[in-house]
Amino acid sequence: MKIVKANLNVFPILVVTAVLALSFQACSTERKTAVAYTKKANTISLLVLKPEHLFKINQKLYLLDSLEPVPKDQEAQLLLDSSLFLRYLDDSLFIAQYMSGYKSELVKFGFRVYDESNMEQFFNTDSNAIQVSVAQLELEETIYPFRDEGEIYGETYYHQHELNAVYVNSWFDIADVDHPTDKPSVYFSTDMLVDQVNGTFEYDVFANQVRYLFNLEPLDTKMLTDFAYDLGRVYAGYTFDYLLNKELDKTLPPDERSGKYWRYNPYNRSFFLAGEDRFTPLDQ
Repeated sequence: MKIVKANLNVFPILVVTAVLALSFQACSTERKTAVAYTKKANTISLLVLKPEHLFKINQKLYLLDSLEPVPKDQEAQLLLDSSLFLRYLDDSLFIAQYMSGYKSELVKFGFRVYDESNMEQFFNTDSNAIQVSVAQLELEETIYPFRDEGEIYGETYYHQHELNAVYVNSWFDIADVDHPTDKPSVYFSTDMLVDQVNGTFEYDVFANQVRYLFNLEPLDTKMLTDFAYDLGRVYAGYTFDYLLNKELDKTLPPDERSGKYWRYNPYNRSFFLAGEDRFTPLDQ
C-alpha cells in the first residue's frame, strides 16, 4: 500500500539514482537488452481497454449507527448515499481521466496505442500485439488515522488526526495477442488520496505550554478526478516496466539476469530499481 497525499510523482527523484545506475552499468548484457527494448517499443502495439464500471464502496461502517436501519442487502447503497465524495463523483469523468493519463503516458514510452475506437486497426497489425484491459477500477472511501509528531526541548508531542481518504484499486489483465493460448497476467495496484494536513508544534512561552497548529486542505471530488489522470500515468509506467522485465526474463540466460526488477524513465532515459513501485501479480 502506498499513501499518496498531494501530488503523484510519476518518476521519483532518488538520492541513490547514481548508485543504481552504476549497478545496472555493471550488468552490461542486461543493460544492453533493456536499452534495446526501449528502442523497439515503437514496434509494439497495445490495445488498451477501459473498465465497464466504476465500483464505489463507502467503508465508513460506523455511519450505520446513526442512520435509519435498513435490510442488510441495502446497507452498501445507504452508505454510498451517505458518503462525502463518492456519491458526488462523476463516474464517467473519473474513468475518462484515468484512461487519458494511462494512454498518453504509454505513447511517451514509444508504444503504438489503440483503444475501442480503432480496435479493427489493432487487429490488422502484423505482430508484437498486446492487449491491456483495466479489468476493474474500484474506489473505497474511508478514514485514515494519522499521528503528527514533533519534538520540543527533548520532549516528543503528538496530535492524532482522523483524515478522510479514498483508495483507488486497479486490476489489469495483460495478454499477448500473438500467443492467444498463453494465460493472461493479472496485476493489482492501489494508491490513496487523503486530506492534506500541515501541522507544527510551537512552545507558547506566555502560557508555558506547547500548542499544536495546523492547516487542513480537505479532499474533494476535483482532487479525485485530477488524481485519476496522474494514476493513469503512473500505471502506464508500471505497464512498461512489466513488459521490460518480462523481456529480460525471456531473453537472458539465468547467469546474465540479475533478478532485479527495473523501472525506466523515458524523459531522461534512465533505469532504476522499482522497489515497491510496481504491479502486484495475482496469478503467481
